[in-house]
Amino acid sequence: MAHTRGRARRRGRSTQRHIFLIPGFFGFANVGDFTYWGHVYRKLEELLDERGMPARIHSVKSLPTASLRRRTRVLLATIAAARPAPDAAIHLIGHSTGGLDARLLLTPGVDLDTRIDVDAYAARVRSAVSIASPHRGAPIATFFTGLLGRQLLRTLSLLTMATLRSGRLPLAVWAEMAGMFNLGTALGRFTGTLANQIYRQLLADFDATRRAQVEELLAEVERDQALLTQLTVESMDLFNAATGDRPGVRYGAVVTRARQPSAATALEIGIDPVDQAQHGLYYGLSGLAVGAGTGRPGRAQQRALRRAFGELPEESDSDGIVPTLSQPWGELIAGATADHLDIIGHFRDDSGGEQHYDWLYTRSNFSAAAFAAVWGQVADFLAAAEAAG
Repeated sequence: MAHTRGRARRRGRSTQRHIFLIPGFFGFANVGDFTYWGHVYRKLEELLDERGMPARIHSVKSLPTASLRRRTRVLLATIAAARPAPDAAIHLIGHSTGGLDARLLLTPGVDLDTRIDVDAYAARVRSAVSIASPHRGAPIATFFTGLLGRQLLRTLSLLTMATLRSGRLPLAVWAEMAGMFNLGTALGRFTGTLANQIYRQLLADFDATRRAQVEELLAEVERDQALLTQLTVESMDLFNAATGDRPGVRYGAVVTRARQPSAATALEIGIDPVDQAQHGLYYGLSGLAVGAGTGRPGRAQQRALRRAFGELPEESDSDGIVPTLSQPWGELIAGATADHLDIIGHFRDDSGGEQHYDWLYTRSNFSAAAFAAVWGQVADFLAAAEAAG
């Protein structure tokens, strides 16, 4: 259920610490060499080693759009399969919906409809870290529940995989995707047909083996999309009423806010047509990402947000996918000017170091240094959780 990298390098290292990286709504990038967690994995391993906290880090192969209950069963099975020692510390880090999976697993008395003893593993968790998670709902989920939304979700899923695989895609693909998300409600039939055309075009670029893997995963997305209705603002209000934090677990959140699209941003981008088209796609997504009803976090979290961003984010702020004010839960570990994928390492970086690919082009200017700083704060949070335990 999970894969653990660098096993040969880790022989003889301590296994008294297990960290589980839980993917979110964009977990469809977790196929073969598509590295959803790759940048985080390498950076977090480095940062923990610097702090004298060697760990086994596991990437959970979750079900992208399955129900929270089903996704959480996969998380539990992954932890059980890792067979952590009885005295090992367990930490959960969830991106986007993955943060909700962690909360559900840790809810005292939760019924996951499984034979695995939930409490036996949940009782050993020291911390739960959510990264850009929609704790108060994600209005964009409502759009994806419709027929057109499901077609666009499938195409967006494949677009993510193609970008992580090859970096830049043809201008026509970005321009058509931007047009679909900006004009989709008015041109539903036309947009649906175009989405299918782009889907076939992108899929044709993969070899037969990888094409079969991608089609299998996206078929699962088509079969089970229960998550989409569960992420609406109304459903998350019920989720929060029914779940509870586990005593003894330290909860923390990394909150993201992308730069809002504007004419000034378009002028900064200049004449590069691909960058303009990618920013156009962000413009369409950001309009779907915000909506009334997500509410405001508590006073202590509001004070922490003001310290992190220099002001309290507004209801119109988001990271392109999740409203910023929907993301706080527990302590604020860090507030980052970044989009939904920047924060896990998929940002544009022209420094000449490790290659990062980005398709959610928000001009938030998230950098390798900012990435290292945020994940350093996460590593410190894990250390503090163990020291307190």
